[in-house]
Amino acid sequence: VANYCRDRIHEALVEELRSFDDVGPDENSWKKCWEKILTSCFLKVDAEVAGTTVNEEPLPPDSGKEPIAPETVGSTAVVAILSFNQIIVANCGDSRAVLCRGKEAIPLSVDHK
Repeated sequence: VANYCRDRIHEALVEELRSFDDVGPDENSWKKCWEKILTSCFLKVDAEVAGTTVNEEPLPPDSGKEPIAPETVGSTAVVAILSFNQIIVANCGDSRAVLCRGKEAIPLSVDHK
């Protein structure tokens, strides 16, 4: 599962970015936009691993897609997107992002245990 996520999450992110509409100019609009895009990205990959739709409905038998792993297998993930003036972080599970500034560790995410 971890290898599948590693190989697929960035592709799913590009798909979500391409399907997303324009957002307003203020910071809250951008924050909500990234939150929605990254949530959709994680849900899409999770559904692919489980062999379901994003709404957790079983795929039709003629879809040709099989679950990547049984329900009892999972993975954690953290994604960081760097721009010239922002660091955008999303995580799932107990993976975490930490920024080191000098000798200080600055948490950028919160574990979902």
